[in-house]
Amino acid sequence: MSEPKKNTVLIVDDEELVIISLTQILSPDYTIYAVKDGPDAIEKAEKFLPDVILLDIVMPEMDGYAVISALKNNDQTHNIPVIFISGLSETEDEKKGLALGAADYISKPFSSDIVKLRVQNQIKIKEQMHLIIEKELAEKSTRAKMEFLANMSYDMFTPMNAIIGMTQIAKREKNSEQTTDCLNEIDIASRHLLGLIEELLDISGPIKMIKRNKKNIE
Repeated sequence: MSEPKKNTVLIVDDEELVIISLTQILSPDYTIYAVKDGPDAIEKAEKFLPDVILLDIVMPEMDGYAVISALKNNDQTHNIPVIFISGLSETEDEKKGLALGAADYISKPFSSDIVKLRVQNQIKIKEQMHLIIEKELAEKSTRAKMEFLANMSYDMFTPMNAIIGMTQIAKREKNSEQTTDCLNEIDIASRHLLGLIEELLDISGPIKMIKRNKKNIE
């Protein structure tokens, strides 16, 4: 039996020791990706779509603020929660990070327990959001099916009434020409009704039987 798939964390920091430390803290529970600069972080985020990104702020070439701005403006990565983990501990630094869309902010030096809990919390929030979205989509799909079934049921009355009415006329009518006309109308209405039933069953799967019956009729 295969082990359950681990959640993934992308660590972005230009200091090797920080990457090693965070990897040791998180690797027992998560699959870890690690990079040392902003452009590589954006590339890896697009490629692997990690569940959480731990992002340093002060880095050469492209700082963490620029990285999160790029991530949040990218349709593929804008929903990935980003936790800043930085040596910048001033309130203004934290406010700026949160204003840019960071989910959380951890100041260095960091506690291993705090890192674990912050990452765990973001993954729980993300999973809860997925459940809410899935529930909303399921409810929307159910409503659409119910509306379709209601409309389809109404549409079936017209050909069904035509079949019943023309059948009654054909039974009473002795004129063969008018009987033939009634039978033609019954045939048209029957095929219309069969098409509606086929469309109705098509949304639930068991369509082969009705198609086979239709061939027999033809």
